[in-house]
Amino acid sequence: MRHRITAHVRGNVVGCIALCATFAGTSYAAVGLEPGSVRTTALEDAAVLRFQLAGQTTNAGNSTPGPTDPAGAAGSGSIGATARLTSSVVATKGGSTDIPLTGNSWTQAANELELLAGTVAIGIPTSCTGMFGNALTLSVDGTPATFAVAPAPPTSGTVTMPFVIGTLSEPGRVTQHRLTARFGNSCSKDGENYTVRDVKVDVLRFR
Repeated sequence: MRHRITAHVRGNVVGCIALCATFAGTSYAAVGLEPGSVRTTALEDAAVLRFQLAGQTTNAGNSTPGPTDPAGAAGSGSIGATARLTSSVVATKGGSTDIPLTGNSWTQAANELELLAGTVAIGIPTSCTGMFGNALTLSVDGTPATFAVAPAPPTSGTVTMPFVIGTLSEPGRVTQHRLTARFGNSCSKDGENYTVRDVKVDVLRFR
């Protein structure tokens, strides 16, 4: 994973320098600078630096390959589980409501990094007295892992919200997991209920 992130950052740096060099070249041409001036030299230096970072050439007539990632460093990814809510659940005021999920058990390999990602569709009440901390929390093996915040009135209707990305680090051994969900409703008056209409959570595996 570190190699993939490094490669991504390197690519962004190269792209930014190339873009800056292109804009700079356009500006120099517009003001009619003569070849060999200080600004033209600066542009050439930027171009050389761009090629060095990209691992292409260091100077004219001297090709030097840049650093490369080790073979197989990109790794692989897959979906380990797809947890879903199959029917709507009313989360009543002033309490915490269990949200039943299907497909919520899976096995994590010893060397796998896993991410939790997904969305939830939430029906918003017309009012909420004491509206603080209304959210759907996802827990792995009883430990909170991520959440999605529920919008508060005057937002109305049904709104689809994303979960904050949750992370399960490499456990060092094969581990069984179970995902559970609970909706916390802090509204205090009768009728101030949220409705959880849809939950879609994917467990993403990376090696």
